[in-house]
Amino acid sequence: MIDILVIGNPTLDYIDGKFFSPGGPVTYVNNSLFQMNQSSVTTITSFGEDFSEKNLMNPKNLINFRSKFTNRFDFHLSSDIRDMQVLSRGNSIKLGKIKIENTPEIIFISPVLSEISVSETKLLMNRFPSSIFVGMPQGWIRKLENNKVLFDFSKIEYFPYFDLLFFSDEEINESNISIESFIDLSKILVITKGNKGADVYFENEIISIEPIKSELLNTIGAGDIFASVFSLEYYKSKNIVSSGKIANNIAAKSIGYLGLESINSDVFKMFQK
Repeated sequence: MIDILVIGNPTLDYIDGKFFSPGGPVTYVNNSLFQMNQSSVTTITSFGEDFSEKNLMNPKNLINFRSKFTNRFDFHLSSDIRDMQVLSRGNSIKLGKIKIENTPEIIFISPVLSEISVSETKLLMNRFPSSIFVGMPQGWIRKLENNKVLFDFSKIEYFPYFDLLFFSDEEINESNISIESFIDLSKILVITKGNKGADVYFENEIISIEPIKSELLNTIGAGDIFASVFSLEYYKSKNIVSSGKIANNIAAKSIGYLGLESINSDVFKMFQK
């Protein structure tokens, strides 16, 4: 069993004012790892009583900096652009106050609204130099204006160096920053492209993961599922192509479901014993 640490706050997602599903990268990663038979998972997070621990398939090792409210996002979906409003926010996660006895083999850093600080993440990297750090840093490239979520890449030069780093093509396109600047942030950079597959940048190469046609119902969480599967598979195999194909296959199946229903035994059938 692989010792894994997942850090970030969950969300309660709404679409046009109507409740949709619990979510957030930390939730999708936690549950995806469960479906991939990983039970040695510690989750460090902050949520309120409005978020049930039952939303997490791996709730055993849970450290919750209790919030009054959980992060609530209201999505307004049109074409390929997600307009997001913040309805409430969870507390920050103070990594320096946490005692972690065993050295995690993989550590997922997945903020949604800067609840994890860049500086404390760097200290965590110094503390566990042998761990594989996976960055899903969407919460570090966001700012709020009148509770509306906007992209903000002004702090990207201060990001820590990750082993694996994930962005969407929407985020890359909105940044107006050269792809080289993103490549410099990690050993392996993965850019997910929705129904167009993914591109992996590694050692001056671009490895394209071909898309898989599938029935589309909803894409929320698909990128988080892709990152979870790719990271675990790459840790085990060190093979980028096979890891990308497996992750793409799982993510493509997941968009035929709504919310956390996408993380089920049918979608993850290949991992079932």
